Amino acid sequence: MDDFPVLTAGPTPEIALQDWTLAVGQESTERTFSWEEFRELATERFTTDLHCVTRWSKLDTDWEGVAVDTLIDASGVGDAPFALGG
Repeated sequence: MDDFPVLTAGPTPEIALQDWTLAVGQESTERTFSWEEFRELATERFTTDLHCVTRWSKLDTDWEGVAVDTLIDASGVGDAPFALGG
C-alpha cells in the first residue's frame, strides 16, 4: 500500500521472520506462533473507511488479516475471561 500514512514515535524495528513470534494467552495456557504458523491461519478481507483522530481519513481502504476470533480459536485460550496484550 503506497499511499498509506506511516506514523511512528521512533525507529521501526527490523525483525527477521525466523525470529518473529506471537504469544497468545497466559503462562499456563500460552500458545506461541511462529511467522509460518501465523501465516497458515485463515484470513479475512474487507473494505472500510479509516478515520484518524488527527483529522485525516482514508476512504475505501482494503484490509486483510487474521481475525482476533480466529487467533483465539487457534490458540486454544477461548475460554479465558479476559485478554491482555504487551
